[in-house]
Amino acid sequence: MSHFIRLRHLLWIGLCMLGCAAGLARAADPVEELDLKAAYIFNFIQFIEWQDSDQAIDGEWPLCVSPFSPLKRHLTALEGKPARKGQPIRVRLLEPGMLRQCRVLILHSSDIEPVLRALRALPSAHGILTVADEVANNNPEIMITLSQQQSRIVFGINTEAAARAGLSVSSRLLRLAKAAK
Repeated sequence: MSHFIRLRHLLWIGLCMLGCAAGLARAADPVEELDLKAAYIFNFIQFIEWQDSDQAIDGEWPLCVSPFSPLKRHLTALEGKPARKGQPIRVRLLEPGMLRQCRVLILHSSDIEPVLRALRALPSAHGILTVADEVANNNPEIMITLSQQQSRIVFGINTEAAARAGLSVSSRLLRLAKAAK
């Protein structure tokens, strides 16, 4: 009988070790660039202050993404996650005529200029955060630009553009930025 108990005990330990090894193997898997960028965007929301006390739109935190953006599918993983003060993120397709219903705009190179023209028509402190990939680095109206450098995701922050939109960027986020103006 003790031989059976010892064998069962060894089998249990072996299964536990196998489960731990499988978990470690999954943890070591590289994260896709687009998944990482989506995670950055979620964290940006946590370190930006909106002048209107983080008031949600219809009880939600709308994140609008370009229909052409490769991030579109990866951002849907954020759907329903609490953004600010427990308000759930809602991912919507970007429509330039509906900008006031967005808190965060994820821009793609093909729609940057039309969207920025529409933003210019809004009051100056519109409270909409603009995030774009590196193709927009030269545009002074984009608040946060994401790029990949040496297999790392880095970001730059334009604090002047954020201030014009009525947003304040946390000093903790500014310290992490590759470039801040």
